Amino acid sequence: MFLLQTPWTPTNLDAAEAALTQARQTTVAEGAAIAILPHADGSEHEASAEIDVTNALSSLAKAHDLYIGASAYVRGNKDSATRTVGFIVGPNGDVLVNTPKVMPDILEGYTDTAADTFQPAKFQIAKTPLGQIGILCGEDILAPHLVRTMMVQGAEIILNPARERSDRLFESRTVARTARAYENLVYLATASATTATLNGGTASLPEATALYPPQGAALRVRGSESFTRAEISIESLRQRRMGVQLNFAGIVRMNLYAPGYEKEAGEATASPQTRTDWIAEGNSRAAAQAATPKPNEISSYSAMIGQHVVHQSHRLEELVEKRQANLDDAFDLIRNYGARAPNLKLIVYPEFFLTGPVSPLGHKLGHIADKIGVTFPGPEMDQVAAFAQEVDAYVVGGVFEYDPEWPQRFFNTAFIYSPSGDLIHRYRKIHCGDAMGFLPDTTPGSVYDQYVDIYGYEHLFPVADTPIGKLATTICFDNNFPETYRAMVRRGAEVILHPTSEPHGAHRMGWDSARRMRAFENVAYVISSGHGGEFFLPGREYRSSRGRGYSKIVNFDGSIQAEADTSGAVPLGGQIDLVALRKARADLQANVALWDDAVVYADEYGKTPRGLPNNIWPDDPLGNPYFGGAEIKKVVDGYIKHGIFVAPSGVANKPAQAAE
Repeated sequence: MFLLQTPWTPTNLDAAEAALTQARQTTVAEGAAIAILPHADGSEHEASAEIDVTNALSSLAKAHDLYIGASAYVRGNKDSATRTVGFIVGPNGDVLVNTPKVMPDILEGYTDTAADTFQPAKFQIAKTPLGQIGILCGEDILAPHLVRTMMVQGAEIILNPARERSDRLFESRTVARTARAYENLVYLATASATTATLNGGTASLPEATALYPPQGAALRVRGSESFTRAEISIESLRQRRMGVQLNFAGIVRMNLYAPGYEKEAGEATASPQTRTDWIAEGNSRAAAQAATPKPNEISSYSAMIGQHVVHQSHRLEELVEKRQANLDDAFDLIRNYGARAPNLKLIVYPEFFLTGPVSPLGHKLGHIADKIGVTFPGPEMDQVAAFAQEVDAYVVGGVFEYDPEWPQRFFNTAFIYSPSGDLIHRYRKIHCGDAMGFLPDTTPGSVYDQYVDIYGYEHLFPVADTPIGKLATTICFDNNFPETYRAMVRRGAEVILHPTSEPHGAHRMGWDSARRMRAFENVAYVISSGHGGEFFLPGREYRSSRGRGYSKIVNFDGSIQAEADTSGAVPLGGQIDLVALRKARADLQANVALWDDAVVYADEYGKTPRGLPNNIWPDDPLGNPYFGGAEIKKVVDGYIKHGIFVAPSGVANKPAQAAE
């Protein structure tokens, strides 16, 4: 693959011709290749006719035996409207994909073309011998639902022609591309020119051209080079997609979110039709985000993570026995250090901070659900309530919960206690390691119909309105699924608390990029509290892959405010500023979520197959239908059948494999 950062226009291909000629000389490989060009040089006022753009790209593609992706401002055939359109052209010159941009040109800042009519979103895929290729222009790549929709159309490679700008959010937009590739198991290629010619002058732009693989570090341009050459392995990607471990593209429960999106789409007024309409709609949403402070509100305060070293429970008899030691240690961690933090109002403990993960106990645990889970109220949680009163702060954590209304089941639950000792919030984890079969807790999606009948759909995404802001929680695995965070923010969440117990290894970069993106793409603080204990497993001489620390407080722009860069017990403090957050939410360029329009993708989320379906485990709580990744294998097989995934060579008719 060739990634160009050379400026080009439909009327001047000299620089692109020279770059592609040189690029072809750097490889001995024969046959067609893929190239991505940046967004075409010039302003929207210099838009070209679509035929001129496609003719220019076709000439390059035929001359160099390439599949070429690029975007340009295009003038409408029947009116004077202009729009950004992405194209993929094949080596024979045929136009394979024509995809208008969905979001407005936020970075460009153009707002003055009232006749700029937007077209319905298209999610087209070019099925080529080199892979299945889609294109998302500019800021569209920042919208997680658009990338997810492109993935389920069959995209293995997503091209992202852009024109980046250097501002305070540039780094976060770069990290966003890492996250999109990781959470959708795609290659993502961005091309952005290093200069732009506007109003007769030339401006220098930041280096932003890069290839983002499904896992690992991006390959970036260096300096002002015209292009970079990158190797991709579609066969390796296809093999990776066959596995069940951390296969987020297969695990995502798209059908669970569909009712909410369908409701939003149905309630929406006419989708914005012009750029002027977009700006008006964005301003309306921004005004709603800039909430008026309540009389008793504390808009600036300290928050603290209690990175905890858990006394791991490896046997049934230890489950209750070790809870008290874990509680005492967790409380003392804050008592000893938290008193030094001025105006401390929020404390966040990790997932499993009372027991550690219980997977060593087996993959069928319904018969001891009441031993694994705590109850609300109950002896342990009553102590947490008293501690919240003692420190006069909101206390958050993640526990296994046993609810007598769900006999022989237990949930992975996050809680919030108020300074008065009241339980004001419970969230039951939607995406969990249960999908891979080794942690047999119940998720709401597994018993979806029963769950929604009892509690209602809104109960899936609870948000607590408090004097320190609107608080929500997610847990561990949820981090990799942007849909859950967006659902919380749509319900007003400003500070999202993330008790976690993550593995440490090759996936760390992906997890951390996703964590930053959940903050950036929602303009919300994310406080992620993990374990610090490198515990040993019974009978083994080596440490587990968990408990390496890395707890973080992420600012609402995606930057890291504080990080525990070590294992062990760590009290990590930071500051929450709701005034600054709300100001950013009212900024049309900073708040990407303002442009989110469920009308564009609601239908796609409701189709089949779309990740793990609802109601997989409505019966037999003593069983475990997920064991061995069985349900993910079914999803993968369904994806292959419907053309969403392509099986690796030689395994087209074989079932999905459990190993990566």
